[in-house]
Amino acid sequence: MLRRCVAVTTSLGALALLAAPAFVAPPPSASAADLAFPYDQSFATADGGVLSGDARILDGRLRLTDDATSKAGSWATTDTFPSTAGLEIEFDYAMYSTGPLAGADGLLLYLADGAAPAGVGATGAGLGYTCVKQATQGQGKCDVAGIPGGFAAFALDHYGNFSLPINDSGPGATQDSVVIRGSGNGVDGYRFVRGIPAPGGVVSSGTTPRKVAVTLLPGADGELSATVRVEAGGGMRTVLDRVPLHGDGQAPLPPTLRLGFAGATGSFAEVHEVDSLRVRQPADLRVEHDMPPVVAGERVSYTVTASNVGANASTPSPLTVDVPDQLSDVRWTSGDVTGTGDVATDLALDRGASATVTIEGTLEAGATGELSSTATIATAAHLADSDESDNTSTATAPVAASAELETDKTVTPGVDVHPGDRLEYTVTARNRGPSLARAVSVVDDLPEALTFVDSPDGCTAEGQRVTCGGDLDTDLAPDEERSFRFHADLDAEYRGDGSDVVNVATAESPTDADGGDPSPGVGIEVVEPDAPGDGGDGDDGGDGDDDGGLLPGPTHSGGPTVAPVGNGGGAPGQGGALAYTGASDLGIVAAVGGALAAAGGVCWWVARRRVRASAHDVPVD
Repeated sequence: MLRRCVAVTTSLGALALLAAPAFVAPPPSASAADLAFPYDQSFATADGGVLSGDARILDGRLRLTDDATSKAGSWATTDTFPSTAGLEIEFDYAMYSTGPLAGADGLLLYLADGAAPAGVGATGAGLGYTCVKQATQGQGKCDVAGIPGGFAAFALDHYGNFSLPINDSGPGATQDSVVIRGSGNGVDGYRFVRGIPAPGGVVSSGTTPRKVAVTLLPGADGELSATVRVEAGGGMRTVLDRVPLHGDGQAPLPPTLRLGFAGATGSFAEVHEVDSLRVRQPADLRVEHDMPPVVAGERVSYTVTASNVGANASTPSPLTVDVPDQLSDVRWTSGDVTGTGDVATDLALDRGASATVTIEGTLEAGATGELSSTATIATAAHLADSDESDNTSTATAPVAASAELETDKTVTPGVDVHPGDRLEYTVTARNRGPSLARAVSVVDDLPEALTFVDSPDGCTAEGQRVTCGGDLDTDLAPDEERSFRFHADLDAEYRGDGSDVVNVATAESPTDADGGDPSPGVGIEVVEPDAPGDGGDGDDGGDGDDDGGLLPGPTHSGGPTVAPVGNGGGAPGQGGALAYTGASDLGIVAAVGGALAAAGGVCWWVARRRVRASAHDVPVD
């Protein structure tokens, strides 16, 4: 029995020894808790991560390697994050040397399987991530292990050996390049994915940092794509855009991932440092709006639409709209939320969702130029926008002016006007809006019988056309009016009743495109002078009758009148106009008088007969 026990114990011990090289327990500090977003790491300490190899915290930075040869160091987050959420990663780095062997090798950001232990890869060409072949320092099949459970690495390769055909995958050494390699574990994998020369190279100006941003976006089929931007020429430049990380030789996307940095030196050396790590989940919000045509003085209404086309919901998403200052009484609505003035509200934007804000206000009647509105959308604090180019929208519209003018006109006096009289005309321009009517003028074309004299209100005349106003002092706000007076004389030789002395005034303004509505025609009533008679020496008067003249006739307004007759007919020098009294006319008058008398007698006889007949018909009691 004892032999059997010993045999069993020996066998188990042998199995344990065989299994030991195949499993390395993760450091106790690398737990599987979810990484909380937003995640910020200043590297004042190593808290929140695991240091491996030659990495250490120095002067508030993560130093991956000193300026010494054949070094490799890494740092990885203690916590992991779901691989389906994606990441927006931004960090500062410095790569510099003051020694005689400056120039190698580089540093990188990497992702590793969240279930794998933290660790560090090979020195030199491996940049602390991949495996390498010891004899060639990279080229060929690996015999020095890479980082455990590596999924992808995004390298700033100074010396260029990260592009060597490691495990027969890579185009060859490429200095100062941005390179992506894929998944690997131990001495297997770490395939070359994509590489491109870095704008401005990859080294920093001494300790002065440069910025890098990496966006990881999940796809619908469980894959990831990567976009890399680097600081160059004073701004961020995209060097690799939406590079798919899946493909032949790539491990499936694990449920969780761990974030880390690594750097290495080889036969040459330089300092590799990282600082100011900022990690968010990616979102892609955009805001759009258009400004409709606007007219000064009218009510303006427009909409702003924010949408989420990214991978993660964003709540709350702050939206602000700088409403044009020319709008008053501004009111806005967004769903059940309302407000006044500039817009400031938080939107709940699920993936694929959108929200609309409607803004209304009254445009100043005197507004000119252009109306401009600016809207800005931002992600929730735990997110970062993967495309900030569409986070701000500016909408503009030219301001049109549209004033509707109407015109009134009066004249004093309007009746009992005599030729030669002076008239005062008053013309009034009125603005019905909606816009300010600028430089309002009133024009009035006078009839030929009138002559312009003067104006107490600055009206002038050119020929028969009278113009009032028309300068900057005659702007009219909506519902405002302005009157002008001018004087004109009626021609002393005018003959008529005034019905042909009618004129119309019209208000005009550059902001009334189709011209103002003219006034009604305004006329005058002229008293006609006496008809011409025998106002000279007169005629002989003939023999006349014994009564010495004619009976006076009826008087007509505006017509001739009959004056009293003196001794005999029409003595020379007598004033007044006499009616004509020829003998034939008297005969006619006598005949007409006789006929009227006869008719009257007949009517009297008939009436008398009827009265008598009625009396005989009355019954007698």
